[in-house]
Amino acid sequence: MFIYIILSFLLSAILIPLIIFLCKKKGWYDKTNERKVHTGSIPRLGGVGFITAFVIATCLYLHKEVNFSLTHFLPIIIAGLIIFLFGIIDDFFDLPAKLKFFVQMVAAFIMIFSGNRFTQLGPLQFGIFSYPITFFWTIGVINAFNLIDGVDALCGSISTLVLLTLGFLYFVANRMDIAGICFILAVAVIGFLLYNKPKAKIFMGDGGSQFLGFMVAAIPLFPFNKSFDYNRILVASILASIPILDTIAAIWRRKREGRSFFSPDKAHLHHKLMNMGYSTKGLLAILLLLQFGLCSFTIIGLWCGSIKGFFILLGALCVVTAFFVVIHYTHRAVLRKQRSILSEKVEISPTNEKDNS
Repeated sequence: MFIYIILSFLLSAILIPLIIFLCKKKGWYDKTNERKVHTGSIPRLGGVGFITAFVIATCLYLHKEVNFSLTHFLPIIIAGLIIFLFGIIDDFFDLPAKLKFFVQMVAAFIMIFSGNRFTQLGPLQFGIFSYPITFFWTIGVINAFNLIDGVDALCGSISTLVLLTLGFLYFVANRMDIAGICFILAVAVIGFLLYNKPKAKIFMGDGGSQFLGFMVAAIPLFPFNKSFDYNRILVASILASIPILDTIAAIWRRKREGRSFFSPDKAHLHHKLMNMGYSTKGLLAILLLLQFGLCSFTIIGLWCGSIKGFFILLGALCVVTAFFVVIHYTHRAVLRKQRSILSEKVEISPTNEKDNS
């Protein structure tokens, strides 16, 4: 496994500079909008580099070392590549939201009908509802990771921590096939992060962020053990909770304001932290520390068994939800203070002083 992990990292680290050169030569730069905070011309398509590295190293690993039939994992690879390819097209041509949603639906159906889905929450069996639950989970996580990709290294770093955690869990369970997939993708993303850390030289683009979202949604659905199956949906939800809760907040915010869910804005979690005075590196440190804590809680919860683990994982979900609530109300107070200061400046402007005299 170690050989293919190194191969994945080296391929990614070598391909990314070549893609940066190509993007600059062709003028393939990331477009700015109301959601993004960067300025200047930054190359995109970083996802092409780390996904290519991942696919090459993974196929070699599964075929040569694990004696693992590619047909078992082939539906997931196909679905992920569909998401990636249409994400690349979207980077160039801004596809209609309905078409993007349709593509995500196709990928979700491929994964579900290949036999991978949630079947229970604790003792509660989903039965036939396992299909719609898994479907909406997949669509939601794909879009959540796409939306969280608004600051240098944020989406890639969160994805890396999630993948390393899942890789460790599957490694301990002696599922070397799935563990290898997790580790190989994680180090491919690390190769990309060498050039995406603040100040970024390249972005992953919608193709990269949606692919990562799909893989984070799909990997926890693979067989594990009884304790994991008992808490599978909680484990997956906690590991992806930062992007998921940020997306839920965005849906509520846009519904409240009568706007389309697909309309961009600057009210996501990272935007709020920036408005509160944190730099890009500062907010990255906060969110990655939170993500590391969530990953640790996940490992502890599964180690404690099914029932104890259920309550530990539920507690972790409450903690991250409380974090979002605190940030929301703190940010609201900061905005009120900023408006108050601005109002005072207007009242004591030179024009008003002259009128008062």
